[in-house]
Amino acid sequence: MSIETSTITFRDYRAADRNWVATANVRHYTIVEGFESGFADAVSEALDLLEKKLEDRASCFLIAEAAKNMIGCVFFTAETITEGRLRLFYLDESYRGQGIGRAMLDRIIEHAQGEGFDRIRVSTFDRHVNACRLYQSAGFQSVIGEPLIAFGQSMRQADFELRLPDHS
Repeated sequence: MSIETSTITFRDYRAADRNWVATANVRHYTIVEGFESGFADAVSEALDLLEKKLEDRASCFLIAEAAKNMIGCVFFTAETITEGRLRLFYLDESYRGQGIGRAMLDRIIEHAQGEGFDRIRVSTFDRHVNACRLYQSAGFQSVIGEPLIAFGQSMRQADFELRLPDHS
């Protein structure tokens, strides 16, 4: 199925989007990835923390839509004055591989540069091959951790970091 990417729009996250973000992430990771049902609690806790930063100018919470239907989300928040982190980066399976995820990531990178951040970090798991490939193609460097059990699955954490150009 080919999707016309010009029909994709990006907008700021609103508190009313929370249910979709939670449902989409939980559905994907429990049904497709086989994560334990406890993953829902982790998503809810992450959204609680993120929504406390909703009005923080350094944050960027992005929703992708196709025909006014939500298809993706990504959240960027400051961890320190110079470092930020991506969280809950999700794109509906039927829209993957068409440059939409990259466009979402590019918007976050532009935002982080505009806010004066030195680096962006994101963590995923090595079995999320397409996500790892996306970060690497955008210039992120990776460190793959030791094997672990997370959400009932055996995998390795993959930590990525992008150093942004000097702003001075």
